[in-house]
Amino acid sequence: MIFFIIIVGLVGALGYFIYNLDLYKSYNDYNTKEIDKLEEDLKNERTINSETLKKLNTVAYTNPITKLGNIDYFMDETKKLFEEEPDEDYTLIAFNIQNIGKINQLFGPTEGDNVVLHAARSLRKVGQRERHLFAQIYSNLFGMIVKGKSEEYILSQVTELTNLLQDYSENFTVLSSFGIYHITNTSQPIMEMVNACMLAQKFVKDPEKCNYVFYSEELEANFKQNKQMSQEMEEALEQHKFLMYLQPMVDLKTFRIVSAEALVRWDYPGKGILSPYAFIPLFESTNLVQKLDYYMWEECLKTIRRWIDNKIKPTPIAMNISPIHFQNTKFIDHLDELCEHYLIDKNMLILELPERGITNGGAQIKEIITTLKEHGYTLCIDNFGSMNSPLNLLRDYPIDRIKIDRSFLNQNSDTEEGMSILRYLIAMAKEVGLMVITEGVETLEQTNLLSEIGSDVAQGYFFSKPVDLREFDQLNHSMVQRVYQSNEYYPTFEDLEKDLDLIAFMLGES
Repeated sequence: MIFFIIIVGLVGALGYFIYNLDLYKSYNDYNTKEIDKLEEDLKNERTINSETLKKLNTVAYTNPITKLGNIDYFMDETKKLFEEEPDEDYTLIAFNIQNIGKINQLFGPTEGDNVVLHAARSLRKVGQRERHLFAQIYSNLFGMIVKGKSEEYILSQVTELTNLLQDYSENFTVLSSFGIYHITNTSQPIMEMVNACMLAQKFVKDPEKCNYVFYSEELEANFKQNKQMSQEMEEALEQHKFLMYLQPMVDLKTFRIVSAEALVRWDYPGKGILSPYAFIPLFESTNLVQKLDYYMWEECLKTIRRWIDNKIKPTPIAMNISPIHFQNTKFIDHLDELCEHYLIDKNMLILELPERGITNGGAQIKEIITTLKEHGYTLCIDNFGSMNSPLNLLRDYPIDRIKIDRSFLNQNSDTEEGMSILRYLIAMAKEVGLMVITEGVETLEQTNLLSEIGSDVAQGYFFSKPVDLREFDQLNHSMVQRVYQSNEYYPTFEDLEKDLDLIAFMLGES
């Protein structure tokens, strides 16, 4: 009996053990499947996270339109490059589309966007082929790091990019300006390097002739000085530190002063009287020239008003109109208001329109010039001949006179061929009824020559340098014709009439 109980117990224990073994096996299988499932889910999640991270990186480091790396990409990749090879020679080349604003204005923002896309493609083409690090730093600023190359090679890259950009369209030229910075310290903040290139770009004066400038410490010093001058301009205007000088324009028949050009000078503390060459280019690049023009125009009208009030015969004054004013007609209203305020007849003013501002001008330029004429102003194309002036300027614009540029006079007055060109130009202008003024006259020979070939008026140091108002009044009062005499006398029709009257009178007396 006891043996039977023991046997039953053992069987039961064995059955219980087998049951638990199967249960454990089932549980273990379940756990294994769950673990496999979790591992699979984790793997998938990692893949998703990796793709998400990749997409986020793309968004964070890429310009969405051009697909070039952006400023963050450029800074990170440049830092890595410098850390990997700190002793290498590096140069940063940065460029922008200098006339993108004008392209947007004339052809629309869509065309402007296409030009930027073209610039991105051009940079990618050069950068990938040469294995440079490149990026679109800002919307209209592109950068490229060149490693261990000569200046000749760097300029070859500039030339290639320039040519690629200019291939965009036959209808207009894409103008670019490049700033080049040789990196001497790879631990320098990258944005300082970018700023150095941008500073160099500001000193690109004429991108059609030379569109790159290397950064230098001298450039930095000039920039700081220019910045200081810009900041001081407002105060200088309020304190009347800008002075109006007048340079006489002399009739080549009577040798009397018939008009004067208003020229600005700056009475700058510690430096004396500065010529416009010291600050006008700076003001034009920062649009401060608009305020300066408004100031000078008012000084001109004040002067004419003073002459009239003091019973002095007023001399017509030629006032310069900077190219920036051709963007809209606001300046015409300002001129009209000044004339009305000072009660000045508009025939006392001559508006000198810079040739560079109207050459190849569109419908808007023509409309502005036509409006000026309709408002009663006398119009003169200034610096005519300085940019190979097309003769259609004489035909297409309602102007009254041209002023031949001093460079054109100097280039053509020494040779027979040059004289033929000068004579032909003056004849063409007079044929369409324009008065001809020639500036830069410095010798008696030039004066006689211009008188012979038909120039009406001359301006230059031979007659007088630009002088202040007091000296101009004295000069104007001193009978200039007694001082300067031409070598030949050309009687006018009015002179002939007087001679005939005198002869008739004498015959009658006899």
